[in-house]
Amino acid sequence: MTTLSLIINRVLNLNNNIFFKNYKSDNIDLSFKLLFNSIIKKPITTKDKFIFFKETLEHFLIKDKKEEFIDYFCKVQKTYNTFNRFAYNYKYKKAQIVVNTDMGLNEINENDKNVICIFHNNSKYLFLINDLIKIINSSLTNSYMFFSEPKCIKNPYDNLPFNKSNLYNIYFFIKFKTSCRPELVFKFFQSNFKLNLFKFKNDPILRDYIIENFVYKSPSDTLLTEIKNMIKNFNRDCLFSRKENIIVIDKEFPNDILIKIMRPYLLLYCISQYGYLEDIRNTSHIILKKKLLAFNNFNPQFGRKKYKILTRIDANFKKKICGKIIEFDDKHIAFATKYNDEFLTDHLTYDENYYVNANNSNTFIYIVDEEEDGDEYNDTIPEPNENTVIRSDTEDELDHDNTNVQEDVEEPDVDSIS
Repeated sequence: MTTLSLIINRVLNLNNNIFFKNYKSDNIDLSFKLLFNSIIKKPITTKDKFIFFKETLEHFLIKDKKEEFIDYFCKVQKTYNTFNRFAYNYKYKKAQIVVNTDMGLNEINENDKNVICIFHNNSKYLFLINDLIKIINSSLTNSYMFFSEPKCIKNPYDNLPFNKSNLYNIYFFIKFKTSCRPELVFKFFQSNFKLNLFKFKNDPILRDYIIENFVYKSPSDTLLTEIKNMIKNFNRDCLFSRKENIIVIDKEFPNDILIKIMRPYLLLYCISQYGYLEDIRNTSHIILKKKLLAFNNFNPQFGRKKYKILTRIDANFKKKICGKIIEFDDKHIAFATKYNDEFLTDHLTYDENYYVNANNSNTFIYIVDEEEDGDEYNDTIPEPNENTVIRSDTEDELDHDNTNVQEDVEEPDVDSIS
């Protein structure tokens, strides 16, 4: 017999039935005993229990006794919940903390600020709330080819899904005990933690997160490939519109510097290619083209290789070439300024063409990470032609104590990118 059956039997005194020989009056209506007795003969789930409640309210036996039936049902339910809470508290107190470090292996305590204790599979796990938010966001923004495929949220230590009760505990801890307001966690709560409903209601927002994750968290090789595609598309558009704003990046240009400079442009490019809404894609394409035109106009020689010839003074006070230094031109315009000149007035009017006609300082301000892996960038840039000036080292050894640098010797422009 289940716990619920024992509670029903105790509350309604089902063993004291009018059909028994030793029956004694207990002031409990026989119709209630008959109805409740029908559900204790087999295992009953929570769903079955409330279906029984709904159907019984329409039963002819209790047509004039609905309030009394509700009182008995609530008494049974309250007693059942009390036993459940008692059992949970007992298991929780007896359970051992199996993980007491954050995701960075730093020791944490259950009473520390922003530390939550998750009771999962009869064990306690301590988490920094920021680590949990990252785990949740990573699962909810899972994707394939920029199409959202959210996953269930799992405990990283045993790779088993969290219970829905765990998710509610996490949500209420974030809401009432921290100042964090993670958008996806709150929207997941508003969807009752149903993955299908969450994806259906938030697909456009998820696409934005997926694109941002791609640009800021993808490996260097992947980002470099996309940057190369972006530059090729821009150069193709310039050739088609008969403009001379061609961006050429030398194949030996440092990868980490290129990624850092081009990342905000790459974000616009990915939005223009993979954005969820067509209007956003078209607008992003126009803004990206304007940004790259301004970028090239500011320094048409960006990405080119330069040679600096080193000289030294010999014993006869004459300059001798003693070597060369290879440098790359990385001077570039800032993607956006941090200050918006229209900040105090942009709440007064609406301009539907603002993003299309906006200048460089007020449009799409993005933050660029300072750190990035510097993997090799193998772009398909043509080698310098036969007119390129290249100075070789002389037989004199390089003397760092008495060395001068002459003016730059720059390679000629490369007109196209293969």
